[in-house]
Amino acid sequence: MTNAGTTVILIRHAERFDVAPGDNDPHLSAAGQSRARLLVHVLNQANISAIYTSEFVRTQETAQPVADALGVSPVEGIDALQIKKDILLNHSGETVLVVGHTDTVPDVIQLLGDDSHKIDKDEFDNMFLATVLGENKVRVTRLKYGDPS
Repeated sequence: MTNAGTTVILIRHAERFDVAPGDNDPHLSAAGQSRARLLVHVLNQANISAIYTSEFVRTQETAQPVADALGVSPVEGIDALQIKKDILLNHSGETVLVVGHTDTVPDVIQLLGDDSHKIDKDEFDNMFLATVLGENKVRVTRLKYGDPS
């Protein structure tokens, strides 16, 4: 790892349509699509070298506008531990984006070395900036973006 640290930007997917019975993979709602497009403005200058999403369409739809704007192909469907390992092995000293869920975003942050962050089921406007400075040494800043949720 370089002395500059590795920056991991973590967000939960944007707002989704209400889950219909039997549908555990809903698309983004209009509000969610708007929030996803806003990420292009927020992250366009962040020098993101990699994007990680879950296998669920709502994380992929949240990441896609940024991925398209930056020309980065998202890595889909790997678990929190594998995300941590891949970031530290292949993107040390770089900036990466992780789009996850109320459980997986805190899981990745915890694996990086900070277990103090939780996300409520109705929160879609959190953005965590985790600066990894060494093994289990991370500084996390919690921000908000877009309309409050």
